[in-house]
Amino acid sequence: MPKNNRVTALDILKVVPITRKTLWLWQKKYKFFPDPVKEAHPGGRGIVGYYPAWVEERCEKVYALQKKGYTISIIKNILQKEKEKKTRRKILIVDDEKKFCMPLKNFFQENDFVAEVAMDGFEAGFKAREFLPTIILLNITLPGINSIEVCRSLKNNEDTTAIRVIAMSGDLRYTESEVVNSGAEMFLPKPIEFESLLKICNAMVAGDESV
Repeated sequence: MPKNNRVTALDILKVVPITRKTLWLWQKKYKFFPDPVKEAHPGGRGIVGYYPAWVEERCEKVYALQKKGYTISIIKNILQKEKEKKTRRKILIVDDEKKFCMPLKNFFQENDFVAEVAMDGFEAGFKAREFLPTIILLNITLPGINSIEVCRSLKNNEDTTAIRVIAMSGDLRYTESEVVNSGAEMFLPKPIEFESLLKICNAMVAGDESV
């Protein structure tokens, strides 16, 4: 990491009025940021720990929240919500089969995605607008809704038009061309192979337009 993209504990303590012990607690106990990378001091005087530069801003934020009276658990929740808003690695799984969507949600979470589940069309529409995922995995044969219309609606709404939709189904009610023409990026037949799906989703969040 370039030197201008990292800071030391001393750099942070010059900006944020906390003690070294507090910095250590935020790092080790509360996991607000990662451990520093230790390197030999450039002047040959022992070892220096280097944090990514964003850690200084994180410490300023945590300090400001504590001054407002927020507890550690509330601060953790605030930081998690901010992470979820910033990340592109967000996926919404829309399926009424709990035995399918919950293991899939856990699988994506284990692979560094923020994942949510919707079990019906109403919940899917709400979460698409509030959660704003990068990708929606949509079972196009959900009972009680026309998933082709769901795809069209997502693509015609300026708040959700950029969401990439991967349609999936275990029956042949719709043709692949019909699904893709409605706005979905692709159609995958069930059963879904999790590892193959992960590769597709990783490429999508990386901005690979050929997927």
